[in-house]
Amino acid sequence: MDTEFTVFFADGEDESLIAAASAAAFARIDELELLLTRFNDTSDVAVIRGLSAGESAVVARETMEVLVTAAQVCAATNGAYDPTVKARCFGDLILDPDHLRVGVKKGPVELDFGGIGKGYALDEVAKIFQGEQFELDNWLLDAGTSTQLVSGGPWKLGVGGVWKKRTRLNTVLSLDTGALSGSGFEIQGAHVFDPRTGMSAERWGQTWSRAASAAVADALSTAALALSPEELAAAAEALDAAILVARHQKPLWDRFRDPLKWYGNP
Repeated sequence: MDTEFTVFFADGEDESLIAAASAAAFARIDELELLLTRFNDTSDVAVIRGLSAGESAVVARETMEVLVTAAQVCAATNGAYDPTVKARCFGDLILDPDHLRVGVKKGPVELDFGGIGKGYALDEVAKIFQGEQFELDNWLLDAGTSTQLVSGGPWKLGVGGVWKKRTRLNTVLSLDTGALSGSGFEIQGAHVFDPRTGMSAERWGQTWSRAASAAVADALSTAALALSPEELAAAAEALDAAILVARHQKPLWDRFRDPLKWYGNP
């Protein structure tokens, strides 16, 4: 996942409980990193990558959950999000969630969970915080400052940087549950590509997505960079999410048209 994770707790929580919960959270993130990374030869990603046509393998529950969620976002975005790398929206994979088995129609199939892994990790940490051992209900989880998952609050989240100064919209969200994720080019440059064309996904200057799941929000904000207005509306409806996009326009035009626009219900 190659990012920094941070946990924030509301005032009033027991410090010893917070310390124990934080330790459990970061240990869980380390487990997921080993399982889902493409840089580990023993990860599930490496196992799937090594399958030939007609072969299958049993994977961990977590791997299957990521694959199923990724397939849902892939379908909802017409293939604009696709971790199977040139496999045409899971066209070369067979998923059997009931038996945790992944098969390959035509191999090898490359996988890259870079656009969904950190969001899924936040979802898994939330299960720890809300479990019987800790029962914490007022926290914010952050992955690389681009994806946040919250409980309790309300936590005030919104756009920053140049877009915060340019918009007339009330872009601050007071969330007490759910996730917000953002994707763009200010930090890493043109690093997101539309898998449907192989070209840089630069239809919008920046995108944000709100969803109940951090994994969905993470993947959807990435895909949104390449989606048309019609596709944005359809994806938001299909995933019960909301998407905010920043239009490419000169600041002079901001007086006539706000550069930010929501699709779906924020």
